Amino acid sequence: MNYAFGMLSLYVQDVEKSQAFYTEFLGMKLLPAFSSPTFVFLQPTEGTPIALQDMSTLPPGVAAQSGGFEVNLEVEDANAARQEWIAKGVEVLTEVTDMGAGLFFRAKDPEGHVLTVYHMYPQVKAMRQ
Repeated sequence: MNYAFGMLSLYVQDVEKSQAFYTEFLGMKLLPAFSSPTFVFLQPTEGTPIALQDMSTLPPGVAAQSGGFEVNLEVEDANAARQEWIAKGVEVLTEVTDMGAGLFFRAKDPEGHVLTVYHMYPQVKAMRQ
């Protein structure tokens, strides 16, 4: 059996605030047919979908805390993205750093989830195709 990374679920305390961040700021598409007031299904322009789930709806025994996951977002220009995020008041954690295959920085969404924003060098992107 083969498995693929199909969706990343983020447990949040404020679904509405998190939804606004991911749809209005990051431009992800809300899929209302798969969403409710306590669960929001989001589709980025490309890549893996993200779900926002209200922590209060989790079943007993599911240990969750806000900020426990990291989402990786690929952009065309990490430097420009970082400047935009700072201008929008997003909590940016690091400078843009060279990871060898490209550049990245880390920031937090409104719930404290760590986000890594990166771009790959063209020669690395060519190797992925």
